[in-house]
Amino acid sequence: MTARHFIASLALTSCLGALPAAAQEPSNSGLALGVRGAFGIPAGDAGTDLSLKDTFGSTVAPQVDVSYFFNRRLSLGAYFQYGIGSGPGDECSDGADCKAKVLRFGIDLDYHFRPDGFVSPWVGVGVGYEIGSLEVGEGAGNSWFKLEGYDLGHAHFGVDLQLTRSIAVGPYISASVGQYNKATIRLGNAAELSDDLSSDEKQIHVWIQPGVRVQFRL
Repeated sequence: MTARHFIASLALTSCLGALPAAAQEPSNSGLALGVRGAFGIPAGDAGTDLSLKDTFGSTVAPQVDVSYFFNRRLSLGAYFQYGIGSGPGDECSDGADCKAKVLRFGIDLDYHFRPDGFVSPWVGVGVGYEIGSLEVGEGAGNSWFKLEGYDLGHAHFGVDLQLTRSIAVGPYISASVGQYNKATIRLGNAAELSDDLSSDEKQIHVWIQPGVRVQFRL
């Protein structure tokens, strides 16, 4: 079973398991806006003969997401995350100006266990797309490198504190599995070169992200 099939099966199982409880819930459907702050811890290979940590480094990653609640327990939403990377330490230690970032966007399916309690645990699964880039130098003479590919699947677990019926805040942790499949590079004033990674170059990487989320029911 491939990673994509495994994640799809996990999402379907979570959704089907939630249906009996969801059917007994009062409607309470509607939109919600989430704002998150996370710290990204990389692991695995970026597919460039370097580890993910040595390519983009760890990240400070704010995120926004918009979800639709089918009832008080089950929601489906879209997210966008802008991760500011620490960059490769060795490349930037000699005074070079390095800027790394990791963009992630996709969809999530979440289930809340005790939506009417003050303490409300929740779990979720999702898939998405990831774009990581590294810029070294300043002005027209800088060098630029980008990797992009699929977030094959991620899972997250959190605990909300229901401050009001419409506002919740709490910690969470997320783990995602991804694989880059395309690279783009520009050296100085030269033209950009893009190419798909070969099968041997494609490697699995992981992001672990602990953080805090505030969610507003609209």
